[in-house]
Amino acid sequence: MKKFLACVLILAVFTGAVFYIGWTQFRVKPDTIGIVVSKTSGVNEKPVLNGEFAWHWQFLLPSNATLKTFQIKPVSVQKTINGTLPSGEAYASIYGAQGLFDYSFTFDILLTVSPEAVVELMQLNKVTDDTDLTAYLEGAASTLAQKAANYILTRAEGNPSFRTESLKREEILRGIQIYKDFPEIDVSVFAITSSKLPDYNMYKKISNMQPDELNPAEKYEKSEKIEKSELAEMPEVL
Repeated sequence: MKKFLACVLILAVFTGAVFYIGWTQFRVKPDTIGIVVSKTSGVNEKPVLNGEFAWHWQFLLPSNATLKTFQIKPVSVQKTINGTLPSGEAYASIYGAQGLFDYSFTFDILLTVSPEAVVELMQLNKVTDDTDLTAYLEGAASTLAQKAANYILTRAEGNPSFRTESLKREEILRGIQIYKDFPEIDVSVFAITSSKLPDYNMYKKISNMQPDELNPAEKYEKSEKIEKSELAEMPEVL
């Protein structure tokens, strides 16, 4: 009887130890997720969520598996895109219109990803830890801000009455095709907080001018030299 009880006790301890080693749920804190990565199975397809039971046999093998934890919370980023239209600086210098062909846009962007999306990013080797995930989202925000700036400039170039403040979040996201480049990212905020459009009307007028019309100062100097040479060649009047 004593041997039987001892065997039951040993079995219970062994079972408890096995259960505890493979139990991964308790390692995940609130507002975070865990992803099991092992030498035998690679990146586990199902994320470990706080409050949801999870047990993985991969941890039973010594040094075989690790639990990568990620904070699942929105990342708030502010991005400013500015620049000058092609040859804009030269045109502005010639006509004394500094800043007339410059543009600037500031965006407030709020991004997040689902636990399943983090698993996919790990499988694609785009992120390996929480720091990588934050950097990835910030990089995505930079790309989206640049695409949004290009979209706004295209709209403004073809429509003289265009106003940046008339754009809505859905229209911008649709115009830059966010879900084509970043299908795993959810953009809850994409707001234009400040903007400056270039003067496309003046830019088009200048860019359509003939080469000899582009520098009024040089044209004036040429005409002055011609007048002086003509006066020099005139005979003296007695």
